[in-house]
Amino acid sequence: MWNLMKQAYTRVQRPRWFIFACLIGIMLSLPYPTDLQSYRTPRTDGNSSLVRVTENYLRFTNTIAQVALPILLKDKIGMIQLVYVGISGTVATHGLKRLVDKWEIWGTRLGERPSRPGSKHNMPSGHSSLASSAVYFVSRRYGFKHLLYLVPILLLTMYARVALNDHTVTAVIAGALVGLLMAAIFTSDRMKDRMLPTVGDASTERENS
Repeated sequence: MWNLMKQAYTRVQRPRWFIFACLIGIMLSLPYPTDLQSYRTPRTDGNSSLVRVTENYLRFTNTIAQVALPILLKDKIGMIQLVYVGISGTVATHGLKRLVDKWEIWGTRLGERPSRPGSKHNMPSGHSSLASSAVYFVSRRYGFKHLLYLVPILLLTMYARVALNDHTVTAVIAGALVGLLMAAIFTSDRMKDRMLPTVGDASTERENS
């Protein structure tokens, strides 16, 4: 089991430029919301049927695909990488929420949610982080064809969080970038994995004996 966990980490070919771009994007998103009045003006599109369906049902699709595919395909490496992505994404998202919650930029606290001055943990959006990590994990591991439904649901999830006055625009962008970042660090290409020996192969066992 330990060898399998090690393989799940060492087989990842990390896209350095993509990771660097995500880090830069997160840092650029953090200094907001500013004192712009638009952030404190309640939106009126939160009661639309599209927003309600997305918030109550659609947003779970990405996570379901992310969890179900490794299990259905009996992808052991993928299951372990899923755990890595889930734990790291949760720690990064909620760690940032608490780290920047009381920071003030130009008179506005970063943790303030739209139209709710006493609220907490606006930055970054956890919903967006979950949805985006699934986008990277599933498409990288099981094929880019999955982007056809994963990306629209991610965008709808981000839109719904803003429409419901639960997050600012930059908070959902930061959340999406955090999810992509963590998935990029821990997800490998399944097709390339198949070309490498896996723990349990007869040849591997003979070499280790």
